[in-house]
Amino acid sequence: MTDLTHDHVSSNRLIGLKILAALYTIAIPVAHLSFPTTSIWLIAIIFSIAMNFTYPWAAYKQGRFMTLEVALSSGFIALSLVSLYASPIFVITAIFLHGCWDLAKHRGAGTPFFFWYISGCVVVDWIYAAALLIAFFF
Repeated sequence: MTDLTHDHVSSNRLIGLKILAALYTIAIPVAHLSFPTTSIWLIAIIFSIAMNFTYPWAAYKQGRFMTLEVALSSGFIALSLVSLYASPIFVITAIFLHGCWDLAKHRGAGTPFFFWYISGCVVVDWIYAAALLIAFFF
């Protein structure tokens, strides 16, 4: 079983994950600023889907909570995909709920994961969902 709970953000351990997390966070505003505003919801759907693979991977590596992590991630992905045919509110909701799941993980739910990662993920998810909500109404 791999220990994915103890690490400090400034350590050299798991540097690849740290780089990917930083690039993902930077890629969100870069993508939205680089593509036409008509692509806003497609970009949001792509990022929403991408964010849902980390925790099932961690559950697989740890050998526990696989069913829970896959079910939640699948639900968030499904909500995002519904946006293609319904309202962008669904992808906004999926991103916001992913942040809620991050907060639940911070409090011990699901497969354990790095404190620095889940804390940062809550912030990124909720700011992203708020920005998309503002874009939806304006």
